[in-house]
Amino acid sequence: MSTILELLKSEAGLTDADIAQATAKSKEANISFMLALENLRKVPEEKILDAFGKFYKTSTVNLGEKDIFPEIVNIVPKSIAAQYRLIPIDRVGNNLIIATSNPRNAEAIDTIRFKCGYLAKAVLALESKITEAIEKYYGKMDLSLLEKGSPDAGQTKVSSTAVTRRVIGVGESKEDGPIIKLVNDVLIKCLTTKASDIHFENYEDHMRIRLRIDGALSEIARPPISFKNALTSRIKIMAGLNIAESRLPQDGAINIVIGDKPIDFRVNCLPTVYGEKIVMRILDKSNLQVDMTQLGFEEEQLKLFKKSIASPNGMVLVTGPTGSGKTTTLYSALQELNVEDTNVMTAEDPVEYNLAGINQVQMKPEIGLNFAESLRAFLRQDPDVIMVGEIRDLETAEIGVKAALTGHMVLSTLHTNSAADTISRLLNMGLAPFNLTAAINCITAQRLVRKICPHCRIEDASITPEILVELGIAKSYADKVKAYVGKGCANCGNSGNKGRIAVHEVLVMSDVVRHSILRGDSSGELKKVAMKAGMKTLRQSALTKMLQGVTSAKEVIKTTSPDHDSTTASLQKAS
Repeated sequence: MSTILELLKSEAGLTDADIAQATAKSKEANISFMLALENLRKVPEEKILDAFGKFYKTSTVNLGEKDIFPEIVNIVPKSIAAQYRLIPIDRVGNNLIIATSNPRNAEAIDTIRFKCGYLAKAVLALESKITEAIEKYYGKMDLSLLEKGSPDAGQTKVSSTAVTRRVIGVGESKEDGPIIKLVNDVLIKCLTTKASDIHFENYEDHMRIRLRIDGALSEIARPPISFKNALTSRIKIMAGLNIAESRLPQDGAINIVIGDKPIDFRVNCLPTVYGEKIVMRILDKSNLQVDMTQLGFEEEQLKLFKKSIASPNGMVLVTGPTGSGKTTTLYSALQELNVEDTNVMTAEDPVEYNLAGINQVQMKPEIGLNFAESLRAFLRQDPDVIMVGEIRDLETAEIGVKAALTGHMVLSTLHTNSAADTISRLLNMGLAPFNLTAAINCITAQRLVRKICPHCRIEDASITPEILVELGIAKSYADKVKAYVGKGCANCGNSGNKGRIAVHEVLVMSDVVRHSILRGDSSGELKKVAMKAGMKTLRQSALTKMLQGVTSAKEVIKTTSPDHDSTTASLQKAS
């Protein structure tokens, strides 16, 4: 991808001297680089705007030629407009179009989502024009807010459309009580350890707090049982939940800032025998990996997957259990397809991350807005790419297949154990085999395996050739294989593991696979057919990671099922 400096030179005609002068002016006057370029007046403003638009891969707008209706302006308070240097210019349903000089400002998009109740879609505008528009529509204001932020930045009251975003610091006030300190410390600990979930659990005579780090739960604290009610109430208040209701499950969200970094938590309360268990799932945008080459696909698998999603129509399914990384894979595919000439629409429950340039719709089952209804509406929205968070029933599946067969690319997920099992699941839902084979491009099943810590990796002497043969390594090759394990060190918290990576099973809808489905073959028979056609199974992909020293043999056993008739040619090649 071209850098902004390259685009400014090639598209706007600026010289190295011009760029150096603007850079110096930006530092001297403490203004943005874009505004410094505008003030330089070396080239027409529209050329600067076009160059930045190509860099951000987003639409541009000339605010000087646009009139904005007062009812649109009133959606966003002037303090937010000033703080984030943006202005609303239009509204489409629940999507609010905002003009900004930084369309990648996730905090601004989140603030509008949680405080104003709209999904913000950013378009690019010149910074000077935004300042003029703010003064024009909101009146003259103290524009120092543009640099400092509003006095109540980060603090919002809980309402039906707004959720609290508190600022959590490592050193809290001494006046804070033990419950507040405990909750804040756990949230900070979750971030520093890169945990994915927090579990607050109540038992008869004690509580415990556990973090899920690299897929495994680890206990970090046992607060006194006397903390139970206060701790539960504190989290419920932060998540905007009803503290008086303890008989029914509740869902909420906590939105905080830790060290200038906005972090969101999805919260669920579940009544148990000894009180409510609370599980918090961290949604850290900085951890969202949207580079497909970093997802764990092997080279040939990635080629097949990319070819499938690049098709003008058809269906691509990502399957696996909860927590197997399906959302990350789907978002990576969406980013690959997210270009200016493509209309991308998603139906999600919940919308976990906001993606610029993509129309994301939050499901609201309580008012009848479910996946099936959203899909029907999408087909009237001139879509090119449709993503459905999950296919849960026949109605959603049928509409998705119809969309795939009528010129749209459809992406979705299912909770199944393997790619072949996905076909059986869809057939059991009631889909016709001929529609299924015509609509599906490929199915990828995936799992997350823990990676061995590179700082303490040693050879695993407990893994014998006999064990390797049972795992799926050829007997003639097993004595040449070395398996590794993490010994445990300070870098990995003495766990021996550091991070996770996905292993994949990509089933492409080839002619032999179609014939197998139309014959009514079982999922086991279908898997054999696909393997003979070249499909690499989850077990084979995990073994490849083991041979490369990325994961351990124990992880292979823990996360994948055996393939009794699997071949090892690809494993030998990979090693």
